[in-house]
Amino acid sequence: MDWKPPADPEKPRCPYVAGFKAAVTPHTPPPPFGGGTYRPPGARPADGYDKIKDAGYTQTRYCVKDLRPDEASPTVTSANGANQPNGRPRATPKAQSRDGSPAPTSRPSLVIESVVRGGDKAGAQAVVCHWDNDASRTKYLAKIYDPLYYDFEDKEHRGVPTDVVWHAARDYSVEAAAYGELKAYEARWAATATTTTPPDQSKNIRGCYPAYFGAFAFQLKVVVAGRTYTRTVPLLLTEYLQGPSMAQLITFKRVKSANGRGFNTVVEVPGTDDTRIHAFARAADSYLRLAVAGVMQADFAPRNIFLLGNLQSPTLRAVITDFNVARVFSRMTPPRAPPRLADPITFCADQNWEVNFQHWLPAWFFTNTDKRNSQLRLEFPNGKL
Repeated sequence: MDWKPPADPEKPRCPYVAGFKAAVTPHTPPPPFGGGTYRPPGARPADGYDKIKDAGYTQTRYCVKDLRPDEASPTVTSANGANQPNGRPRATPKAQSRDGSPAPTSRPSLVIESVVRGGDKAGAQAVVCHWDNDASRTKYLAKIYDPLYYDFEDKEHRGVPTDVVWHAARDYSVEAAAYGELKAYEARWAATATTTTPPDQSKNIRGCYPAYFGAFAFQLKVVVAGRTYTRTVPLLLTEYLQGPSMAQLITFKRVKSANGRGFNTVVEVPGTDDTRIHAFARAADSYLRLAVAGVMQADFAPRNIFLLGNLQSPTLRAVITDFNVARVFSRMTPPRAPPRLADPITFCADQNWEVNFQHWLPAWFFTNTDKRNSQLRLEFPNGKL
């Protein structure tokens, strides 16, 4: 198609920058929906490209098309449209502290300190933030699902408009369901402990995913055709991981070729083959533990794996992030049981990882079966998690 997003003079500049402050209140996410994985009753399908194109919507007007202007309806009746319950956060803020316990209600606002991923067309905004009157300024990561700053043009099919309201709500619903399921699992696991019997460490997922502190929402106003609309924007608050992703540890450099007539790309990675395989194995361990706990993240790639600690350390923490395409088994349509057991050696040898981890893993990892399995048996001496 030759469609291009129409000029959108009413669209505000992306506000999610350092210094942005928003009064947030707890918010109830909708049930997870989208594709063939989740089909809850009442979930609307995404609008087709022809419906968006033929109506001539700008992105701003598309994002408010299901809202009433403030003067007609002081109460917000939709949280950006798609599949939100009613968009009204509960009246009493119940912020949460770093350990997940209720924080004082005198901290109702979040302040952005820096942007991890953001700006127009970025999709979900990821920002580092703190509660406005927290003297310790404890850092959190907030993921903000604002359809106004998703890409209105389909990323895989340029020239095709996409239902940004549906996509933002879908991302929020699935990611919230994943974090909620993992937090509930972890609570059940901890409850198995007794005065004489500790919980089974083979089922421990603590540290395998970012600590989760809840779903919140704030309100923003936008003026369209001279009328003011109030949009409710949801976010999820999680642990701020003070370490690099695996992808960030891979460096690409351009160096002059030997003949001086051009440039070659050189890939630099940290550590040795052994240390990188160790980090990969720790990431696989985290991924599989989460799957057994009920959530398959479904996007196992270096950009979604954060490494905290020394690459050589047996206590290296490999954290799986980004759950917007996750399979939350209990919430699928129909519900499924999670796998009871996981074979990490077979998982690590999957040829699908050859492309995703081609720069991280040594070339022989997928060609020398004996050497690879020997190395993995050192990582998983019992052949299991």
